[in-house]
Amino acid sequence: MTATTTKTMGMSFEPLTMHTRHPFGISYGTSQETKNVLVKLQYDNHIGYGEAAPASYHGESRETVMTVLAKFQECQSELFGDPFAIAATTARMDKIIAGHAAAKSAIEMAMHDLAGKIAGLSTRRMLGLFDAPQAMPMTDFTIGIDSLDMIEKKTEEALAAGHKLLKVKLGTSYDREIIEKVRKVAAHIPLRVDANGGWSPKEAVEKAKFLAEHNIEFIEQPLPKFAHKEDFAFVKEHSPVMIFADESICKASDVARLAGAIDGVVVKLAKSGGLLEAIRIISTARAHSLKVMFGMMIESSIGVTAAAQLASLCDYLDLDGALLLRDDPFIGAVWQDGYMMPNDKPGLGVSPRNTDE
Repeated sequence: MTATTTKTMGMSFEPLTMHTRHPFGISYGTSQETKNVLVKLQYDNHIGYGEAAPASYHGESRETVMTVLAKFQECQSELFGDPFAIAATTARMDKIIAGHAAAKSAIEMAMHDLAGKIAGLSTRRMLGLFDAPQAMPMTDFTIGIDSLDMIEKKTEEALAAGHKLLKVKLGTSYDREIIEKVRKVAAHIPLRVDANGGWSPKEAVEKAKFLAEHNIEFIEQPLPKFAHKEDFAFVKEHSPVMIFADESICKASDVARLAGAIDGVVVKLAKSGGLLEAIRIISTARAHSLKVMFGMMIESSIGVTAAAQLASLCDYLDLDGALLLRDDPFIGAVWQDGYMMPNDKPGLGVSPRNTDE
């Protein structure tokens, strides 16, 4: 009789601390340090990488992520089975604990990476989403909240680096001055703005009229995360530019709830819980004739490259998280002339950066 060996999947995780090139400011606050968590899943001689990017305004932190991942690690023999059973694993995670999308997203991300490496196929091919580069929209580059002089400097640097599309963070007492400063440097480049829930409905309408005069494409999350549908509908009705919901959209059910009151949705892996729910969000948005933007937190090339797998499904992209970092420890999708291009290597196509680079 020949003995058989059953292969098992093992999980490990560790803090992933990175720093932005400039202090990064949004309406919730400013920071130059990003406290994420790196997840590794090992099966046979393959390693799948995932990244958790928790946000306080979604009720998560590095500490909560580490706690949840430790819980999953305790029961990993029951949680993990076939490395290709990604949907079943996400369902088991939901049964163990509700919420905690960033932690779950890291595990699901690592499973997609692992399954692709085992199969020898990129995640895009595994999902049936391998498209020509021209099918992907251009990604923007974000100008965070700062002093007006620094905003001017950041805009100049972005244009010098070759960025052709900018996103400007607002939600301050000097929003008009910020836009005027950016337009002073970038008079004709396409702009979109993100208030991160920093305005009231009345203020949002007033700002939207001003922004329309400066040729802004659309506004992300003008109202607080838990604003009523009626408030979004009021802003949409009176705004001359499109209104997208970001923080208010975490699951596909949120899209259905706000349909008719917004023009588009912003999808992020860290708040949806992974690629599978992100695809459901996109499908639900399309069913309601909504535009789709794929965004991200401040993340390494792991998170960027995972998001880029779904780029061809979207109208707009905001995949600049790793471009804002000065110490990205991974390599993956590459920014080329305005486009974030994933490779066709097995899995996500990410690997640790050579420390000599």
